[in-house]
Formats: sequence, structure tokens, C-alpha cells
Amino acid sequence: MANVESAQHEYDRLKSEAEGISRQRETFRLVSPVAGLVTKRLAEPGTTVVAGEPVVEVVDPQSIWINARFDQLRASGLEAGLPTSLILRSRPSESLQGKVGRVEPVADAVTEELLAKIVFESVPDPLPAIGELAEATVELPGLPSVPSIPASCVFRNASNPGVWVVEGSKVDFVIVELGASDLDGFVQVRKGLRPGQKVVSHSRSTLSAGSSIEVVDRIPGAPQ
Repeated sequence: MANVESAQHEYDRLKSEAEGISRQRETFRLVSPVAGLVTKRLAEPGTTVVAGEPVVEVVDPQSIWINARFDQLRASGLEAGLPTSLILRSRPSESLQGKVGRVEPVADAVTEELLAKIVFESVPDPLPAIGELAEATVELPGLPSVPSIPASCVFRNASNPGVWVVEGSKVDFVIVELGASDLDGFVQVRKGLRPGQKVVSHSRSTLSAGSSIEVVDRIPGAPQ
């Protein structure tokens, strides 16, 4: 009878140890909070790690974004939700669609840039390499209608931007206040010009107030 009781105690002890080992094994399992791609292994098999120490780095492909920087002087109107075209460096001939996901509340005071995160409308397939460079073009909201001229028409006189206005066969320098510019080479003129005024876009020689001019479609011998 004593042998039976001893065997029963030994069985209960071994059963408790087995349950304890099973529970302990569960604590050794690494469970990622998201389904994703392992991009970095920070510990090798057999390495001793402590609680809270990262072992692997996992990236959710559905949550990747592009960190974009914008010159503060040209970032007026930048906000979340604006449509954006993206060109990855590895795919220069392919334009991808995205949008501004977030504009960071803290700007870079050293480079004088605003920071924003651009997200893809649909994740590219195959997934681009993490850290790849990209070019982002944000479509800003429309601006009020104001006169605009080619940027080549802008000259500087004593550091003041201005244009040479055509008055009959002569020209006069008019200081202007410039606004935003676009990718097509046009710049807004907020003050200084009236709609319909003619301005000089190019001159073969240096102009001065009262210079006589002849308007031509193109300068002979100069590139079109």
C-alpha cells in the first residue's frame, strides 16, 4: 500500500513539473502583434536576452510610408489628405499614387523644412526596399486667380524683383511682388502688374529705362 501511495505522489510530482515546463515553453514563444515581414534579426539563436529586449524587427507592408521634406517657404497649404504622385528611384518610369497621411507638428529648424509622411493608395507589388529614395509631388489646393508670368520674365534691380513692361516701343522697369510658382515655370504676380500688360521675356542686350525695343517671335541665332 505504501508503494502505491509513493508511486502516486511521484506521478503527481512529475505531472506538475510537466505542466510547469509546458507553461514555461509558452513564455519562450515570440508572437508578433502584426502579420508582416521580418526585416531585421537583432539576436542570434542561443543568445541570452532580457525581458523587453527586441529580438526581431517586423514591418507591416500595409503601413509603410515615405518620409518627405518640404521647404517651409514653399509648403503653404500642405495638409493631410492631399493627393500625391510618387516615383521610386528603382522605378523611374512608373508613377504611383499616394496622399499626405500626416504633417509632423515639429519642423526641422536646422534645414528649415516641414516633415510629412506620404502613404501609398495601394501598396506596390513587389514591395519596395525599406529606405529607398523617392520623389513626391503634392497637388496643393487651388489658389485664387491672379496674374502669372513665366519665371524667365523676372529680373532683379537692386535686389528687388521686377519685370520690364512694354509701353509702345519702349520699356519701363516695374517692381513686383511675387507669389507661388508651379512646376511649369510660371510664377504669380500679386502686386505691380495689371492683367493684359506685356512684359519682356528675353532680351539680347541689357535693358534700361526708356530703352527702345522691337518685339519679335524669336531672336535670330538664339535657341527657340
